[in-house]
Amino acid sequence: MRDGLSAVRRPPFAGGGDVVAGEWGVVVHPMYDPARGDYDLIDHRKLCPPGAELVVFVPNPCVAKAHGPQAYHYRDGRTVSCVDYEAPAEVGAYWPNELAPVITDAGLALDNEEQLTRLISDHFGLPPLDRGSLAVDRDLVAAHEG
Repeated sequence: MRDGLSAVRRPPFAGGGDVVAGEWGVVVHPMYDPARGDYDLIDHRKLCPPGAELVVFVPNPCVAKAHGPQAYHYRDGRTVSCVDYEAPAEVGAYWPNELAPVITDAGLALDNEEQLTRLISDHFGLPPLDRGSLAVDRDLVAAHEG
């Protein structure tokens, strides 16, 4: 994962430590590279080989238009869920959302991003997404910002 992200100029600057095969890990990486004028999203499907699963939270999917967050679930290189936080239970014509029934059944206040993120994380059994559990490469963060 780290090598794949680095290859597309989005090196991870934080992570949850060593990951045991078959368990979830956490990696935080920049979604854009403004220093290079690169605002293209990366194709996470290419970072999810057969036999792997990946959940990606995108806090700012469109810098210019201020859209709400999105979450994606990939399995075996395919997108199996795309959750738009502005309409999280919706299943679109061009994107799947296997999580739609989970979200609907939870009866959340759909304007609460933290509750929705926790629901998705709990559904998959993801490790904590709090800052205290992540190791941050401050030099890489500074280099990316500067």
